[in-house]
Amino acid sequence: MAEGYVPRVLLCGDINSFRDAANMAVEVVGSVSFAGKNIFLNGEEISVDALRKILDGAADYVVFDSGAEFVARNKDLSELEIPDRFIPRETLFTQARHVFFSDTNLMTLAGILRNEKISRLLDVDGLFYTTDFIMFPDLFPHVDALAKNLDRSDLILEDFYEHIYDTLADCRFKHYDALFVAEREPEDFIDVLLATDGLSENILTFVRKNSALERWLAANADAFEKIFHFPAINGNRYLLTKRAPKDFCVFVVTHKDAKLDALPEGYRIIHAGHAVAKQDFGYLGDDTGDNISTLNLYLNEVTALYWMWKNTTHAIIGLNHYRRFFTVADDTSFAVQKILSRAAAEEILREYDIIVAENHALRLSVSCWQKRLSGSDLEEFVAGIFKKHIALKQPDYLDAFDRVDNAYTAFQYEIFITRRNIFEAYCEWLFSFLLDVTAEVFDRTNIRQLSNPRKYRIISFITERLMTVWLRKNRLRIKRLPILFRKGI
Repeated sequence: MAEGYVPRVLLCGDINSFRDAANMAVEVVGSVSFAGKNIFLNGEEISVDALRKILDGAADYVVFDSGAEFVARNKDLSELEIPDRFIPRETLFTQARHVFFSDTNLMTLAGILRNEKISRLLDVDGLFYTTDFIMFPDLFPHVDALAKNLDRSDLILEDFYEHIYDTLADCRFKHYDALFVAEREPEDFIDVLLATDGLSENILTFVRKNSALERWLAANADAFEKIFHFPAINGNRYLLTKRAPKDFCVFVVTHKDAKLDALPEGYRIIHAGHAVAKQDFGYLGDDTGDNISTLNLYLNEVTALYWMWKNTTHAIIGLNHYRRFFTVADDTSFAVQKILSRAAAEEILREYDIIVAENHALRLSVSCWQKRLSGSDLEEFVAGIFKKHIALKQPDYLDAFDRVDNAYTAFQYEIFITRRNIFEAYCEWLFSFLLDVTAEVFDRTNIRQLSNPRKYRIISFITERLMTVWLRKNRLRIKRLPILFRKGI
């Protein structure tokens, strides 16, 4: 739950009794009492308009320490036309302890989500669970929660939340249209923005009038690309869009003249193995900055993948081949205009986490098929070296490695388009052991003396399986797309 939210209340009742019962931080800003239709603040009579002004920024609620008096005065209070501002202390101690409580505000929230087309929402603090709105799932879109302290025995949670994550690490690869965040002190709010970076560009929060957060947002408006205000009881709903890089680049890996004079926006050719190439075709090379370009003979497009990881910062990033491109066209005969466009890829990634190649069933298991493809008697030996280093660096993935070896399908070609945080996580995993694998294969085999490319590329053949291994262990929303294949080049 959020820290830093402190309700400001006018108390109607016994302050000592209230303090004894309150197991929470509360700021009592005054004492209020009622006599018929007369209102008294700290013993002085005030008008209804004066009370409205106090409840428009200086205080959040009038809290009745006595539930009986609250019930007895309910009709008179409703005539004051100050919605959602009079509550018994039990409501304060439950539904209002972590967030400003207002049925009216929550109802308008459902409208904001609908009007702004927010269809995937992460409830960062489990706030919906603290309100009665968890009983109305049809009013809200797909909602996940980040709240390890929710009462999992309350099965109504499963009816409202699609998933409940204990920690940020559990949902780090997800992406949402918006994050629903409780009001906080500015320092804590900044911490949430940083901690959830990558989960969404949009933050939806409630900001009370005259709060520290309201002042901070006013002073730091230029930190956000867009700020929308939606009027609410005692404050505003804010929809904040962070200034996040939106650049897009799909690298098209080649080792020859790709003969592609025109590509869609955001596509760029990269020459893999440029450091050891016999010809320079004028493309971007994978041999600048931190690179492993000289290993291209044995690792293929992985040298370009490594360069992309170490030398770029693109928010959406992908890898295609000079002969293989994603498409959404029904006809997969090659034409440049059929290549998946930037706009189409970004739209897919609103709903999915990664785009990969459509998988097909093989006649043999993956390991047998690749052994046949390579024609190498080293396949089993090199696969054993892979398993050894995965066991050392990523032991949780051993079972997935074996499953992929023995499966009859895998995501082929090592091509993808995804968001930066997913790309970074995959590369950190892959390169935690791949270069050590390569060094040991060099030491223990004659691979560098082989002249048959199918045989000396055995490391790359096995590496091609690893994206499937990684995806089997990470709960991602995967979009499979057909491939345009260029023949005759």
